[in-house]
Parts: sequence; structure tokens; C-alpha cells
Amino acid sequence: MPKNALDNPLVLPILGLLVEQPRHAYALFRELTRRYEYLRVRNATVYTLLDRLTTEGWVTAASENDRAAIAVTEAGVAALAERVQQQLREADLTGGPTFVTALAYLGILQPAEAVTVLEKRVELIRGEVRELEQAAHDPAEPEVHMIEAQYLLSRLRHDVDWLEGTAQRIEAGELSWTR
Repeated sequence: MPKNALDNPLVLPILGLLVEQPRHAYALFRELTRRYEYLRVRNATVYTLLDRLTTEGWVTAASENDRAAIAVTEAGVAALAERVQQQLREADLTGGPTFVTALAYLGILQPAEAVTVLEKRVELIRGEVRELEQAAHDPAEPEVHMIEAQYLLSRLRHDVDWLEGTAQRIEAGELSWTR
């Protein structure tokens, strides 16, 4: 568990789900567990984070009664967009859960911002591909000793193709955009 609650990996999907629509806390918990099994969502953690996000001014009660739905504020939308950009740029280049979760909320960015961040990730992956190609093609090593590097190279090349194609679709207006 991160020392700062705002660094918890659940913050991004909580904000993202609340951007989609206001939800009651329990409905939010249920949707988190349905969509993000890999994040090990716990009810107590969600409630604790909601308290922290409320204190931060990123979420608020949509009405004044005890069973109010929780809605994201403009500050929360800005925080989500910042986190999406950062995680799309900096998350594990092999496309781990942090990257995938951020990718789910790509639509929070303006189309031009989304293209820029995807292009930046492509640059980083290409650098990783160059390094892996050198290691994987070492004539002193039998191919089987570097089989994992071959596998990773294949995945990273696929990611480059997919990210470039997605950026091109955004630029061409072929990908519908919600913002």
C-alpha cells in the first residue's frame, strides 16, 4: 500500500468510473471488482480512498443525503487526465496493469493530447526494442537462452503497431471521442 493514498493504483479507475457516471459507493466498488480483478479491490480501501478524494476536492456527493451518489469534480477530471497522461507515458513498457488501466481512460484527454502521449510511448518502446534486439541476437548465446527476449520483442513490436495505428485513427477522426 502506498504511503500517500493518492498514489494507490485504484485512484485512477475510481476517478474514471465516476467520470463515466456518478455512482453510489457500493456500486463503484462492484464495478471496480468487475472491471479490474487484477487490482485486488477491497471494499474498505475503496471507502478510504473516497474519503481521501473528497478531502482532496476530486469527488463530491451528488446530493446531500446519506445515500448520495458520488460525482467527480472538475479538479478530479483534471487529476484523472494528468494521471492518464503520466501512466501512458511512464508505465511498464510491456503493457502491465498500470498501462492498461490508464489506456481505458484515454478518452479523458483531448484527441491531440492522446496522439502526443501515444507517440511518446512509441518512442520509448522503440528504444527498448533496439536494446532487446542487441541482447537477443548475441551470437555467443544459443537462441533458446534468449527466447524470452524474442517473445518480448514480438510483443513490443505489436504494441508499436497498435499504438501507431490508434494514434493515426485518432488524428483521422476515425475513433469516436467523448470529450
